[in-house]
Amino acid sequence: MTDAEILTLVDRLERCLLAKEEFHHRDHLTVVVVYLYTSDLETAMNRMRSSLKRFAAHHGVTGLCHETLTRFWLQQVETRLDRSQYLEQSVKNIREQLSDKNLAFEYYSRERIESQEAREMWLQPDLKEL
Repeated sequence: MTDAEILTLVDRLERCLLAKEEFHHRDHLTVVVVYLYTSDLETAMNRMRSSLKRFAAHHGVTGLCHETLTRFWLQQVETRLDRSQYLEQSVKNIREQLSDKNLAFEYYSRERIESQEAREMWLQPDLKEL
């Protein structure tokens, strides 16, 4: 993806111009990279939460807003993000390193991650430390 394509994806998410079927795991990662590229973890988390809630409400989707999973993925990107690289290269590297969307299950049991509590607030992993 070029920088222009990356920024267009973020813009389309934020303005709800993507169909719900167009927003995949790799796109979540791309948006997270952009948000973290220019801000700290908490600011990026607030922006991601806001974008996902707006997108979900626009499309009438439930389950997209999951506090624990959102924070988990932001933390995973944050630990791997090299801000000295160009945005395009950063996105490419993160998408390669975090391509397995089931990575959270190495850290969380299915019961914990699927709980209502995990949806509403940050929960620490119960299988392996971050």
